[in-house]
Amino acid sequence: MLRNSARSLGIFRAQWLADYYRLRQPSLPGLLAAWQEEGLVVPVNVEALGEMWLHHEALAQLETAPGGKLTASHSAVLSPFDPVVWDRKRAEQLFNFSYRLECYTPAPKRQYGYFVLPLLHQGKLVGRMDSKIHRKSRELEIFALWLEEVVKITRGLEQGLRRAINDFARWQSAERILCRRLPEGLFVGQEQGWEIDAD
Repeated sequence: MLRNSARSLGIFRAQWLADYYRLRQPSLPGLLAAWQEEGLVVPVNVEALGEMWLHHEALAQLETAPGGKLTASHSAVLSPFDPVVWDRKRAEQLFNFSYRLECYTPAPKRQYGYFVLPLLHQGKLVGRMDSKIHRKSRELEIFALWLEEVVKITRGLEQGLRRAINDFARWQSAERILCRRLPEGLFVGQEQGWEIDAD
């Protein structure tokens, strides 16, 4: 399973491997040395993150990165149990994104909301939203959406988030988005919400 963790992560710190499948932390130095000798992983130095390991299947992607040819284009509303944020420490180290599932936190002590969902845009965790699906009325209600402080609202960000929210709502069989609280300047002209088919 640790090999699977390494492949799934692509690039990783040793301590991230076991937590990918919530395994006990094994002794990794010998294992990583054996994997390196086998050609399964290579050590890399990542700007601002330091020493990490790269799975051999990700080597081709690494070679395209310096030329600016490696670009993330996907946007998504993530589950709190998605591997991207499952390991909270990894999410903070890799994405500078502090995340906590607050459904077990008493309401007065919550910072964001009961079941806040992380927002991924072009390889970055850019924000989070507290929402609820109303199945009878087929509406996704966004109680609040927060962007990280460093995130600037651009047309591309808006398009990506809108598409991700629409996809998430469709998956829940919703037909309309209702917005209660949004960052200033986001979805201008549609601050109250939109019909999903209007995309």
